[in-house]
Amino acid sequence: MRRLLLIPLVIIVIGGLVFGSCSTATTTPAPTTAPAPAPTTAPKPAPTTAPAPAPTTVQPQYGGTLVWVRNTGIVAIGAPQDIPTQTHTFPLTSPVLETLVLTDNKEDIVPWLADSVTTSPDGKTITFKLKTGIKFHDGTNFNAAAVKYNLEAVKNAKASGTAVLENVISYDVVDDYTIRVNLKTYDARFLLALAQSGIGVMASPTALAKPTTPENAGKDHLVGTGPFKFDSWAKDQFVKMVKNPDYWQKGRPYLDAIEIRNNPNVTTSIMSLKAKEVNMVENIDPADYVQLGKEGYAVGIPTTLAFVFSFITDSANPNSPFAKQQVREALEYAIDKKSMTEGLGKGTQNPAYQLAAPKDAWYIQGFPERTYNVAKAKQLLTEAGYPTGFKTVPHSDVRRRADELVAIQSYFKEIGIETTLDVADVARATTFVQSTGGWDGILVPGFPNWSSFTSWTNRYLNPTLTYPSAKMPPGWTDGWNKVIAEPDFSKRVTMMKDLLKPVYEQALINPWLWDAPRYVTDGKVMDMAWDARNTNGYFDAVNVWIKK
Repeated sequence: MRRLLLIPLVIIVIGGLVFGSCSTATTTPAPTTAPAPAPTTAPKPAPTTAPAPAPTTVQPQYGGTLVWVRNTGIVAIGAPQDIPTQTHTFPLTSPVLETLVLTDNKEDIVPWLADSVTTSPDGKTITFKLKTGIKFHDGTNFNAAAVKYNLEAVKNAKASGTAVLENVISYDVVDDYTIRVNLKTYDARFLLALAQSGIGVMASPTALAKPTTPENAGKDHLVGTGPFKFDSWAKDQFVKMVKNPDYWQKGRPYLDAIEIRNNPNVTTSIMSLKAKEVNMVENIDPADYVQLGKEGYAVGIPTTLAFVFSFITDSANPNSPFAKQQVREALEYAIDKKSMTEGLGKGTQNPAYQLAAPKDAWYIQGFPERTYNVAKAKQLLTEAGYPTGFKTVPHSDVRRRADELVAIQSYFKEIGIETTLDVADVARATTFVQSTGGWDGILVPGFPNWSSFTSWTNRYLNPTLTYPSAKMPPGWTDGWNKVIAEPDFSKRVTMMKDLLKPVYEQALINPWLWDAPRYVTDGKVMDMAWDARNTNGYFDAVNVWIKK
């Protein structure tokens, strides 16, 4: 089974495999010390004052509650069928609801609840042999019928990311522990979606059949096979899970409980860490990251994920200045990306000149870069008919760092482009990227492109739906459909590069930095594998433990 691609998302978390000839994957037992997966390639190394924690070599210990703080909200809790638009549910509930398959850090498919996965030579038939003897938390048997029930239910609920399920012709329950999925056409995203998003998680059919309400969906429907059981939650406050004593992997999990708290104020969250009230804080600002490292806290940057930040103009509007390529190029020459990533990023970020990190297969080696050049930017504006510049509006949302937005605003002013920032709440920001919405001027998405193949196709496959104000090259959507339908990995990469070249050449999307999520722990959290498996929000609930 060959390796798949990895590219960026709007909010769904998904990830990698390729069908080629008939292939089979098998599981391997969990390691006794559950070492974190070795990185393949990495972002710019963390400052020497804040080294990433090394894999543990001591014997795991039982007991304790892992408590960490996030700042992106806990809006709803339940099965994907209950909250079809809440894509943040997957990392919040993965200790309870497990998937048939996972990916490794190279994005190869790894069976999980499935014992093996076999694909036909044309990639249109996928057969899952399931593990036997596993029960859901309510005693319901995990079997082929339960898998079929879950996949059909999530499709009927039209949950986020279920487009890949529209390609399914039928499910054949061959026997109690074998299910065959028949596809209309080969789709390179299918197993990736099952591995790295909420549409592939398994909940008890008995539980899902019960009527519920949004407030009670966690209690009623969050009934899985995982190492933890749902306990309680409060909107935008916390979700708590407790140990499943009957977990199918004997001797696991190590922890007694997991509590995920929400606090939009990172400063307050860091104070809680220092007061030993929590074990970990997500989404740390670069300055805090470096300082906490100096103070001896365990800081880490995942080494296999890449998040590419970019801005996109209303180039599809013929009356916009950005309809002219010289103006779009001028924007990119205007930004001193290296200074921004070194200054604001404190060495934890990297300048971006493509919609990919250098580690990505579709990164075009040696492609010309538009580096900081104010004179060149002004010259291009003059050629386009704007020698004194013009006024425009950069639209973003509250998830984008304010200091970065102000820095971009200052760089544009230097070449004569006066801007008035529009920073929206997340709800209003969604109107910028829907077919009924759009934007005037510049869009700076609050959430980056996650470097995964499926997130790429989710965001860019149909720009009419995601970026209605942006011009894209002729044949763009047809080209991406051909990429998805191509079983050969190397051919797929070549096709992707060919699609991306005119985007870079014409400055239709302007990347400016890439990095990875920053986090900090108290040094007692072991083998968590945070953001491993090339999956945003993944952590190893089975093997994580707390050092006494």
